[in-house]
Amino acid sequence: MTYTQTSQTEKPELHDIQGLIINGYTHPCSVHMLFKFNTENANLKYIRAFFKDLLPYLQSAEDWGPLKPEIMLNIGLTATGIGIVKPELKVKKSNFPSTFKKGPWNRGSAQQSLGDTIPGPIPSPGDPSNWWNKKFANEDVHCVVHAYAMNPTAQERIVGIITDAAEKSNGMVTELKPLDSPTGRLEQYLLVPSDYVHFRFRDSIDEPDLNDNPAGKDQQDLNNFLIGYSTLKDATPGPLTGPEAKFAKNGCYNAFRILYQDVKTFNDFLEDQAELIAPKINKSKEYTVEWLAAKMCGRWRNGSPLVLSPENPEHETSKSTNFGYKANDDMKGLKCPFSAHTRVANPRDEGVDAAASVVPRIIRRGMPYGPPMSVDPDADRGLIGLFLCGDLSSQFETLYSWINKNNFSDVFDPANNTPQDPLIANRSLISNMDLNFTIPMADMPDIVIKGPLPQFVITRGTAYFLLPSISSLKEIAEGV
Repeated sequence: MTYTQTSQTEKPELHDIQGLIINGYTHPCSVHMLFKFNTENANLKYIRAFFKDLLPYLQSAEDWGPLKPEIMLNIGLTATGIGIVKPELKVKKSNFPSTFKKGPWNRGSAQQSLGDTIPGPIPSPGDPSNWWNKKFANEDVHCVVHAYAMNPTAQERIVGIITDAAEKSNGMVTELKPLDSPTGRLEQYLLVPSDYVHFRFRDSIDEPDLNDNPAGKDQQDLNNFLIGYSTLKDATPGPLTGPEAKFAKNGCYNAFRILYQDVKTFNDFLEDQAELIAPKINKSKEYTVEWLAAKMCGRWRNGSPLVLSPENPEHETSKSTNFGYKANDDMKGLKCPFSAHTRVANPRDEGVDAAASVVPRIIRRGMPYGPPMSVDPDADRGLIGLFLCGDLSSQFETLYSWINKNNFSDVFDPANNTPQDPLIANRSLISNMDLNFTIPMADMPDIVIKGPLPQFVITRGTAYFLLPSISSLKEIAEGV
Protein backbone atom coordinates (compact mmCIF):
# COMPACT_ATOMS: atom_id res chain seq x y z
CA MET A 1 0.00 0.00 0.00
CA THR A 2 1.35 3.42 -0.90
CA TYR A 3 0.14 6.77 0.36
CA THR A 4 0.41 9.95 -1.73
CA GLN A 5 -0.16 13.55 -0.64
CA THR A 6 -2.06 15.50 -3.32
CA SER A 7 -3.88 18.23 -1.39
CA GLN A 8 -3.00 20.73 1.28
CA THR A 9 -6.66 21.32 2.23
CA GLU A 10 -6.81 18.87 5.11
CA LYS A 11 -4.14 16.29 5.63
CA PRO A 12 -5.17 12.99 7.23
CA GLU A 13 -4.50 12.93 10.96
CA LEU A 14 -2.32 9.84 10.88
CA HIS A 15 -1.82 9.90 14.65
CA ASP A 16 -5.60 9.50 15.08
CA ILE A 17 -6.22 6.88 12.38
CA GLN A 18 -5.91 3.17 13.13
CA GLY A 19 -2.91 1.81 11.29
CA LEU A 20 -4.40 -1.05 9.31
CA ILE A 21 -6.61 1.39 7.38
CA ILE A 22 -3.59 3.04 5.76
CA ASN A 23 -0.91 0.37 6.06
CA GLY A 24 -0.82 -3.23 4.90
CA TYR A 25 0.86 -4.92 7.86
CA THR A 26 3.44 -7.60 7.10
CA HIS A 27 3.73 -9.08 10.58
CA PRO A 28 3.93 -12.87 10.16
CA CYS A 29 1.56 -13.58 13.06
CA SER A 30 -1.93 -12.27 13.67
CA VAL A 31 -5.03 -13.25 15.67
CA HIS A 32 -8.48 -11.76 15.13
CA MET A 33 -10.42 -12.04 18.38
CA LEU A 34 -14.17 -11.52 18.65
CA PHE A 35 -15.92 -10.25 21.79
CA LYS A 36 -19.42 -9.84 23.19
CA PHE A 37 -20.38 -7.18 25.72
CA ASN A 38 -22.89 -8.13 28.39
CA THR A 39 -26.03 -6.25 27.40
CA GLU A 40 -28.35 -7.61 30.09
CA ASN A 41 -26.42 -6.15 32.98
CA ALA A 42 -23.99 -3.86 31.23
CA ASN A 43 -21.59 -2.18 33.62
CA LEU A 44 -19.70 0.29 31.45
CA LYS A 45 -16.99 0.71 34.09
CA TYR A 46 -15.68 -2.79 33.36
CA ILE A 47 -16.10 -2.53 29.59
CA ARG A 48 -14.21 0.79 29.62
CA ALA A 49 -11.42 -0.85 31.62
CA PHE A 50 -11.12 -3.49 28.87
CA PHE A 51 -10.47 -0.75 26.31
CA LYS A 52 -8.14 1.11 28.65
CA ASP A 53 -5.95 -1.97 29.05
CA LEU A 54 -5.62 -2.27 25.25
CA LEU A 55 -4.83 1.39 24.49
CA PRO A 56 -1.04 1.10 25.04
CA TYR A 57 -0.84 -1.41 22.19
CA LEU A 58 -3.15 0.43 19.76
CA GLN A 59 -1.27 1.11 16.52
CA SER A 60 -1.81 4.37 14.64
CA ALA A 61 -1.16 5.08 10.96
CA GLU A 62 1.97 7.07 11.77
CA ASP A 63 5.31 5.78 10.51
CA TRP A 64 6.72 3.45 13.14
CA GLY A 65 10.29 3.94 11.95
CA PRO A 66 12.93 1.37 11.03
CA LEU A 67 11.73 -1.25 13.52
CA LYS A 68 8.26 -2.78 13.44
CA PRO A 69 6.48 -2.99 16.79
CA GLU A 70 6.84 -6.50 18.17
CA ILE A 71 3.19 -6.50 19.22
CA MET A 72 0.30 -4.20 18.32
CA LEU A 73 -3.45 -4.19 17.78
CA ASN A 74 -6.41 -2.42 16.20
CA ILE A 75 -10.06 -2.45 17.29
CA GLY A 76 -13.41 -2.53 15.52
CA LEU A 77 -16.99 -2.19 16.79
CA THR A 78 -20.30 -3.28 15.31
CA ALA A 79 -23.26 -0.92 15.41
CA THR A 80 -24.61 -2.84 18.41
CA GLY A 81 -21.21 -2.62 20.09
CA ILE A 82 -21.11 1.14 19.60
CA GLY A 83 -24.61 1.40 21.03
CA ILE A 84 -23.45 -0.36 24.20
CA VAL A 85 -20.23 1.57 24.82
CA LYS A 86 -21.61 4.94 23.63
CA PRO A 87 -25.32 4.80 24.54
CA GLU A 88 -25.63 8.59 24.19
CA LEU A 89 -25.16 8.22 20.41
CA LYS A 90 -28.50 6.36 20.15
CA VAL A 91 -27.13 4.32 17.27
CA LYS A 92 -30.42 2.79 16.13
CA LYS A 93 -31.85 6.27 15.45
CA SER A 94 -28.55 7.79 14.36
CA ASN A 95 -27.17 8.84 10.98
CA PHE A 96 -24.95 5.79 10.74
CA PRO A 97 -25.59 4.06 7.38
CA SER A 98 -28.51 1.63 7.51
CA THR A 99 -26.36 -1.12 5.98
CA PHE A 100 -23.97 -0.87 8.91
CA LYS A 101 -26.79 -0.81 11.47
CA LYS A 102 -28.68 -3.78 9.97
CA GLY A 103 -25.63 -6.01 9.57
CA PRO A 104 -24.62 -8.48 6.84
CA TRP A 105 -27.02 -11.20 7.93
CA ASN A 106 -30.21 -9.30 7.14
CA ARG A 107 -32.30 -10.76 4.34
CA GLY A 108 -32.57 -7.41 2.58
CA SER A 109 -29.91 -5.70 0.52
CA ALA A 110 -26.96 -7.38 2.24
CA GLN A 111 -27.94 -10.94 1.43
CA GLN A 112 -29.22 -9.96 -2.00
CA SER A 113 -25.64 -8.91 -2.73
CA LEU A 114 -23.61 -11.39 -0.68
CA GLY A 115 -25.75 -14.33 -1.74
CA ASP A 116 -25.03 -16.48 1.30
CA THR A 117 -28.76 -17.15 1.59
CA ILE A 118 -30.09 -19.39 -1.17
CA PRO A 119 -33.88 -19.41 -1.60
CA GLY A 120 -35.45 -22.66 -0.48
CA PRO A 121 -36.51 -24.61 2.59
CA ILE A 122 -33.00 -25.90 3.42
CA PRO A 123 -30.38 -23.30 4.41
CA SER A 124 -27.19 -23.36 2.36
CA PRO A 125 -23.89 -24.20 4.13
CA GLY A 126 -22.97 -20.51 4.06
CA ASP A 127 -26.33 -19.23 5.28
CA PRO A 128 -26.11 -16.71 8.17
CA SER A 129 -27.94 -19.23 10.39
CA ASN A 130 -24.83 -21.44 10.09
CA TRP A 131 -22.22 -18.73 10.66
CA TRP A 132 -19.52 -19.00 13.32
CA ASN A 133 -20.11 -22.77 13.31
CA LYS A 134 -23.29 -22.04 15.30
CA LYS A 135 -21.21 -21.35 18.42
CA PHE A 136 -22.84 -17.96 18.99
CA ALA A 137 -25.41 -15.68 17.37
CA ASN A 138 -24.54 -13.09 14.74
CA GLU A 139 -25.94 -10.37 17.00
CA ASP A 140 -23.53 -11.39 19.78
CA VAL A 141 -20.53 -10.00 17.86
CA HIS A 142 -19.84 -6.54 19.29
CA CYS A 143 -16.09 -6.06 19.00
CA VAL A 144 -13.07 -7.38 17.13
CA VAL A 145 -9.46 -6.98 18.22
CA HIS A 146 -6.94 -7.48 15.42
CA ALA A 147 -3.69 -8.46 17.15
CA TYR A 148 -0.35 -8.61 15.30
CA ALA A 149 3.01 -10.01 16.37
CA MET A 150 6.49 -10.60 14.97
CA ASN A 151 6.80 -14.21 16.16
CA PRO A 152 4.75 -16.93 17.92
CA THR A 153 6.11 -16.02 21.36
CA ALA A 154 5.11 -12.40 20.87
CA GLN A 155 1.71 -13.57 19.64
CA GLU A 156 1.17 -15.48 22.89
CA ARG A 157 2.07 -12.31 24.77
CA ILE A 158 -0.39 -10.00 22.98
CA VAL A 159 -3.16 -12.61 23.11
CA GLY A 160 -2.50 -12.96 26.84
CA ILE A 161 -2.78 -9.21 27.32
CA ILE A 162 -6.12 -9.13 25.50
CA THR A 163 -7.59 -12.17 27.26
CA ASP A 164 -6.45 -10.85 30.66
CA ALA A 165 -8.23 -7.58 29.93
CA ALA A 166 -11.44 -9.45 29.11
CA GLU A 167 -11.18 -11.74 32.14
CA LYS A 168 -10.86 -8.71 34.45
CA SER A 169 -14.18 -7.34 33.18
CA ASN A 170 -16.35 -9.12 35.75
CA GLY A 171 -18.20 -10.98 32.98
CA MET A 172 -18.95 -7.82 30.99
CA VAL A 173 -16.60 -8.82 28.09
CA THR A 174 -16.71 -12.38 26.78
CA GLU A 175 -14.49 -13.79 24.04
CA LEU A 176 -16.30 -15.59 21.20
CA LYS A 177 -14.42 -18.50 19.63
CA PRO A 178 -15.84 -19.57 16.25
CA LEU A 179 -13.55 -22.39 15.12
CA ASP A 180 -13.26 -26.08 15.92
CA SER A 181 -9.54 -25.83 16.58
CA PRO A 182 -7.24 -26.08 19.61
CA THR A 183 -7.73 -22.37 20.42
CA GLY A 184 -11.04 -21.77 18.64
CA ARG A 185 -9.65 -18.43 17.45
CA LEU A 186 -9.17 -16.95 13.99
CA GLU A 187 -5.40 -17.22 13.82
CA GLN A 188 -3.23 -16.53 10.81
CA TYR A 189 -1.44 -19.63 9.55
CA LEU A 190 1.96 -18.92 8.01
CA LEU A 191 1.87 -20.81 4.74
CA VAL A 192 4.98 -21.23 2.60
CA PRO A 193 5.46 -19.05 0.61
CA SER A 194 4.12 -16.54 3.12
CA ASP A 195 2.09 -14.41 0.69
CA TYR A 196 0.00 -17.28 -0.68
CA VAL A 197 -3.40 -18.67 0.33
CA HIS A 198 -4.71 -22.24 0.50
CA PHE A 199 -5.70 -22.36 -3.19
CA ARG A 200 -1.98 -21.64 -3.82
CA PHE A 201 -2.51 -18.22 -5.37
CA ARG A 202 -0.31 -15.26 -4.47
CA ASP A 203 -2.50 -12.86 -2.48
CA SER A 204 -2.83 -9.15 -1.68
CA ILE A 205 -1.21 -7.83 -4.86
CA ASP A 206 -3.58 -5.17 -6.15
CA GLU A 207 -4.63 -2.45 -3.70
CA PRO A 208 -5.72 1.17 -4.23
CA ASP A 209 -3.00 3.83 -4.04
CA LEU A 210 -4.61 6.19 -1.56
CA ASN A 211 -4.38 9.96 -1.77
CA ASP A 212 -6.03 12.69 0.28
CA ASN A 213 -7.81 14.84 -2.30
CA PRO A 214 -10.99 15.91 -0.42
CA ALA A 215 -12.77 16.96 -3.63
CA GLY A 216 -11.59 14.00 -5.67
CA LYS A 217 -13.98 11.69 -7.46
CA ASP A 218 -11.46 8.92 -8.12
CA GLN A 219 -12.54 5.72 -6.39
CA GLN A 220 -9.00 5.41 -5.05
CA ASP A 221 -9.19 8.74 -3.22
CA LEU A 222 -8.83 8.43 0.53
CA ASN A 223 -12.08 10.35 1.01
CA ASN A 224 -13.89 7.28 -0.31
CA PHE A 225 -12.51 5.24 2.59
CA LEU A 226 -11.92 7.57 5.52
CA ILE A 227 -14.84 9.29 7.25
CA GLY A 228 -14.79 13.07 7.55
CA TYR A 229 -12.58 14.16 4.65
CA SER A 230 -14.77 14.52 1.58
CA THR A 231 -15.83 18.02 0.54
CA LEU A 232 -18.23 16.71 -2.11
CA LYS A 233 -21.94 17.40 -1.77
CA ASP A 234 -23.97 14.37 -0.63
CA ALA A 235 -20.71 12.51 -0.14
CA THR A 236 -20.06 9.26 1.59
CA PRO A 237 -18.59 7.92 3.80
CA GLY A 238 -20.79 8.98 6.68
CA PRO A 239 -22.22 9.81 9.12
CA LEU A 240 -21.75 13.46 8.21
CA THR A 241 -23.78 15.19 10.93
CA GLY A 242 -24.55 14.90 14.63
CA PRO A 243 -22.44 13.54 17.50
CA GLU A 244 -22.02 10.27 15.60
CA ALA A 245 -20.13 12.17 12.87
CA LYS A 246 -17.62 13.39 15.45
CA PHE A 247 -17.27 9.86 16.84
CA ALA A 248 -16.79 8.33 13.37
CA LYS A 249 -14.35 10.88 11.92
CA ASN A 250 -11.00 9.31 10.98
CA GLY A 251 -12.72 5.93 11.01
CA CYS A 252 -13.38 3.40 8.27
CA TYR A 253 -15.80 0.50 7.82
CA ASN A 254 -14.58 -3.09 7.82
CA ALA A 255 -16.57 -5.95 6.31
CA PHE A 256 -14.97 -8.78 8.27
CA ARG A 257 -15.58 -12.03 6.43
CA ILE A 258 -14.49 -15.60 7.18
CA LEU A 259 -14.37 -17.75 4.05
CA TYR A 260 -13.81 -21.50 4.21
CA GLN A 261 -11.84 -22.82 1.24
CA ASP A 262 -12.62 -26.35 0.10
CA VAL A 263 -9.13 -27.17 -1.11
CA LYS A 264 -9.78 -30.82 -1.92
CA THR A 265 -12.83 -30.02 -4.06
CA PHE A 266 -10.91 -27.27 -5.85
CA ASN A 267 -7.89 -29.48 -6.53
CA ASP A 268 -10.08 -32.37 -7.71
CA PHE A 269 -12.01 -30.02 -10.00
CA LEU A 270 -8.79 -28.77 -11.62
CA GLU A 271 -7.48 -32.31 -12.09
CA ASP A 272 -10.72 -33.67 -13.54
CA GLN A 273 -11.31 -30.76 -15.90
CA ALA A 274 -7.66 -30.61 -17.00
CA GLU A 275 -7.89 -34.22 -18.13
CA LEU A 276 -10.74 -33.24 -20.46
CA ILE A 277 -9.30 -29.91 -21.62
CA ALA A 278 -5.64 -30.85 -22.16
CA PRO A 279 -6.23 -32.70 -25.48
CA LYS A 280 -8.29 -29.75 -26.79
CA ILE A 281 -5.54 -27.20 -26.22
CA ASN A 282 -2.76 -29.69 -27.02
CA LYS A 283 -0.98 -29.26 -23.69
CA SER A 284 0.09 -31.58 -20.88
CA LYS A 285 -2.30 -32.21 -18.03
CA GLU A 286 0.12 -30.59 -15.58
CA TYR A 287 0.22 -27.37 -17.62
CA THR A 288 -3.56 -27.43 -18.10
CA VAL A 289 -4.18 -27.61 -14.34
CA GLU A 290 -2.27 -24.35 -13.90
CA TRP A 291 -3.79 -22.82 -17.05
CA LEU A 292 -7.32 -23.53 -15.83
CA ALA A 293 -6.57 -22.16 -12.35
CA ALA A 294 -5.26 -18.99 -14.01
CA LYS A 295 -8.32 -18.68 -16.26
CA MET A 296 -10.57 -18.93 -13.20
CA CYS A 297 -8.59 -16.36 -11.21
CA GLY A 298 -7.36 -13.97 -13.91
CA ARG A 299 -3.79 -14.37 -12.68
CA TRP A 300 -1.38 -17.29 -12.68
CA ARG A 301 -0.78 -18.68 -9.22
CA ASN A 302 2.48 -16.72 -8.94
CA GLY A 303 0.48 -13.51 -9.50
CA SER A 304 1.18 -12.84 -13.20
CA PRO A 305 -1.90 -11.24 -14.84
CA LEU A 306 -3.17 -13.17 -17.85
CA VAL A 307 -3.40 -10.01 -19.94
CA LEU A 308 0.36 -9.47 -19.52
CA SER A 309 1.47 -13.13 -19.44
CA PRO A 310 -1.20 -15.09 -21.32
CA GLU A 311 0.81 -18.25 -22.00
CA ASN A 312 2.92 -18.80 -18.88
CA PRO A 313 3.55 -17.26 -15.45
CA GLU A 314 6.53 -14.89 -15.44
CA HIS A 315 8.57 -13.55 -12.57
CA GLU A 316 8.71 -10.08 -14.14
CA THR A 317 4.91 -9.71 -14.04
CA SER A 318 4.22 -11.60 -10.81
CA LYS A 319 3.24 -8.45 -8.88
CA SER A 320 2.08 -6.29 -11.78
CA THR A 321 -0.87 -3.97 -11.21
CA ASN A 322 -0.45 -1.40 -14.00
CA PHE A 323 -2.53 -2.88 -16.80
CA GLY A 324 -5.96 -2.71 -18.35
CA TYR A 325 -8.17 -5.03 -20.38
CA LYS A 326 -8.93 -2.54 -23.12
CA ALA A 327 -5.38 -1.16 -23.04
CA ASN A 328 -3.98 -4.67 -23.44
CA ASP A 329 -6.35 -5.61 -26.27
CA ASP A 330 -8.43 -8.16 -24.38
CA MET A 331 -11.98 -6.99 -24.95
CA LYS A 332 -12.87 -10.42 -26.33
CA GLY A 333 -11.66 -12.22 -23.22
CA LEU A 334 -9.14 -14.32 -25.16
CA LYS A 335 -6.41 -13.69 -22.60
CA CYS A 336 -8.47 -13.29 -19.43
CA PRO A 337 -12.07 -14.60 -19.35
CA PHE A 338 -14.70 -11.98 -18.58
CA SER A 339 -15.83 -13.84 -15.43
CA ALA A 340 -12.34 -14.48 -14.02
CA HIS A 341 -12.26 -13.48 -10.37
CA THR A 342 -9.77 -10.61 -10.54
CA ARG A 343 -11.44 -9.17 -13.65
CA VAL A 344 -14.83 -9.16 -11.96
CA ALA A 345 -13.48 -7.68 -8.71
CA ASN A 346 -11.67 -4.91 -10.63
CA PRO A 347 -12.72 -4.56 -14.29
CA ARG A 348 -10.30 -1.63 -14.67
CA ASP A 349 -10.73 0.03 -18.07
CA GLU A 350 -13.16 -2.60 -19.35
CA GLY A 351 -16.03 -0.24 -18.66
CA VAL A 352 -19.22 -0.76 -16.70
CA ASP A 353 -22.80 -0.13 -17.70
CA ALA A 354 -24.70 3.01 -16.86
CA ALA A 355 -26.41 1.43 -13.84
CA ALA A 356 -23.06 0.47 -12.31
CA SER A 357 -21.67 3.97 -13.06
CA VAL A 358 -18.18 3.53 -11.60
CA VAL A 359 -15.88 0.74 -10.51
CA PRO A 360 -15.83 0.76 -6.69
CA ARG A 361 -12.60 0.00 -4.91
CA ILE A 362 -12.00 -1.59 -1.52
CA ILE A 363 -8.88 -2.04 0.58
CA ARG A 364 -8.39 -5.70 1.44
CA ARG A 365 -6.32 -7.25 4.18
CA GLY A 366 -6.36 -11.03 3.91
CA MET A 367 -4.58 -13.87 5.65
CA PRO A 368 -5.06 -17.66 5.66
CA TYR A 369 -6.30 -19.56 8.69
CA GLY A 370 -5.99 -23.27 9.32
CA PRO A 371 -3.19 -25.68 8.36
CA PRO A 372 -2.58 -26.87 4.78
CA MET A 373 -3.85 -30.22 3.52
CA SER A 374 -0.39 -31.75 3.99
CA VAL A 375 -0.55 -31.08 7.74
CA ASP A 376 -4.17 -32.00 8.44
CA PRO A 377 -6.51 -32.82 5.52
CA ASP A 378 -9.61 -32.64 7.75
CA ALA A 379 -8.91 -29.26 9.39
CA ASP A 380 -10.97 -26.12 8.85
CA ARG A 381 -9.03 -23.75 6.58
CA GLY A 382 -9.70 -20.64 4.58
CA LEU A 383 -9.30 -16.90 4.48
CA ILE A 384 -9.74 -14.17 7.08
CA GLY A 385 -10.80 -11.19 5.00
CA LEU A 386 -10.87 -7.55 6.11
CA PHE A 387 -12.60 -5.53 3.39
CA LEU A 388 -12.13 -1.85 4.23
CA CYS A 389 -14.37 0.79 2.69
CA GLY A 390 -16.18 4.04 3.31
CA ASP A 391 -19.57 2.75 2.24
CA LEU A 392 -20.49 -0.89 2.81
CA SER A 393 -23.37 -0.82 0.35
CA SER A 394 -21.89 0.99 -2.66
CA GLN A 395 -18.39 -0.48 -2.32
CA PHE A 396 -18.23 -3.88 -0.60
CA GLU A 397 -21.75 -5.16 -1.29
CA THR A 398 -21.72 -3.86 -4.86
CA LEU A 399 -18.52 -5.76 -5.66
CA TYR A 400 -19.91 -8.91 -4.11
CA SER A 401 -23.09 -8.59 -6.16
CA TRP A 402 -20.89 -8.43 -9.28
CA ILE A 403 -19.11 -11.60 -8.15
CA ASN A 404 -22.41 -13.44 -7.78
CA LYS A 405 -24.01 -11.96 -10.91
CA ASN A 406 -21.73 -10.84 -13.73
CA ASN A 407 -24.15 -8.32 -15.23
CA PHE A 408 -22.34 -5.05 -14.59
CA SER A 409 -20.53 -4.65 -17.91
CA ASP A 410 -21.41 -4.57 -21.60
CA VAL A 411 -19.03 -7.49 -22.22
CA PHE A 412 -21.81 -9.68 -20.77
CA ASP A 413 -24.58 -10.01 -23.35
CA PRO A 414 -27.87 -9.03 -21.66
CA ALA A 415 -29.67 -11.41 -24.02
CA ASN A 416 -27.92 -14.34 -22.36
CA ASN A 417 -28.23 -15.69 -18.84
CA THR A 418 -26.01 -14.11 -16.19
CA PRO A 419 -22.69 -15.87 -15.41
CA GLN A 420 -20.79 -15.97 -12.10
CA ASP A 421 -17.27 -15.64 -10.75
CA PRO A 422 -15.97 -19.25 -11.01
CA LEU A 423 -13.88 -19.07 -7.83
CA ILE A 424 -15.83 -17.51 -4.97
CA ALA A 425 -19.41 -16.88 -6.12
CA ASN A 426 -22.25 -18.38 -4.16
CA ARG A 427 -23.95 -20.94 -6.40
CA SER A 428 -27.38 -19.44 -5.95
CA LEU A 429 -29.58 -21.63 -8.10
CA ILE A 430 -31.88 -18.87 -9.26
CA SER A 431 -33.51 -18.23 -12.61
CA ASN A 432 -31.75 -16.55 -15.50
CA MET A 433 -28.28 -17.63 -14.34
CA ASP A 434 -25.62 -19.13 -16.60
CA LEU A 435 -24.11 -21.76 -14.33
CA ASN A 436 -21.34 -22.67 -16.80
CA PHE A 437 -17.82 -21.21 -16.92
CA THR A 438 -16.85 -20.14 -20.43
CA ILE A 439 -13.25 -19.65 -21.56
CA PRO A 440 -13.17 -17.75 -24.89
CA MET A 441 -10.75 -19.27 -27.42
CA ALA A 442 -9.28 -17.69 -30.55
CA ASP A 443 -8.73 -20.59 -32.94
CA MET A 444 -11.16 -23.20 -31.66
CA PRO A 445 -14.63 -23.35 -30.10
CA ASP A 446 -14.93 -21.77 -26.66
CA ILE A 447 -14.25 -24.13 -23.78
CA VAL A 448 -17.39 -24.41 -21.69
CA ILE A 449 -17.23 -26.12 -18.30
CA LYS A 450 -20.74 -27.25 -17.51
CA GLY A 451 -22.17 -25.98 -14.26
CA PRO A 452 -23.11 -25.49 -11.65
CA LEU A 453 -19.49 -25.42 -10.57
CA PRO A 454 -18.76 -26.74 -7.06
CA GLN A 455 -19.00 -24.41 -4.09
CA PHE A 456 -15.28 -23.84 -3.56
CA VAL A 457 -15.73 -21.12 -0.93
CA ILE A 458 -18.28 -21.14 1.91
CA THR A 459 -18.98 -18.22 4.23
CA ARG A 460 -18.29 -19.08 7.86
CA GLY A 461 -19.17 -15.66 9.24
CA THR A 462 -19.45 -11.96 8.45
CA ALA A 463 -19.70 -8.84 10.61
CA TYR A 464 -19.70 -5.15 9.77
CA PHE A 465 -17.36 -3.13 12.00
CA LEU A 466 -16.40 0.50 12.28
CA LEU A 467 -12.69 1.01 12.92
CA PRO A 468 -13.06 4.18 15.03
CA SER A 469 -10.42 6.83 15.45
CA ILE A 470 -7.90 6.45 18.24
CA SER A 471 -9.39 9.48 20.00
CA SER A 472 -12.84 7.87 19.92
CA LEU A 473 -11.46 4.68 21.42
CA LYS A 474 -9.82 6.77 24.15
CA GLU A 475 -13.18 8.41 24.81
CA ILE A 476 -14.70 4.98 25.35
CA ALA A 477 -11.88 3.95 27.68
CA GLU A 478 -12.11 7.16 29.70
CA GLY A 479 -15.90 7.34 29.78
CA VAL A 480 -16.01 10.74 28.07
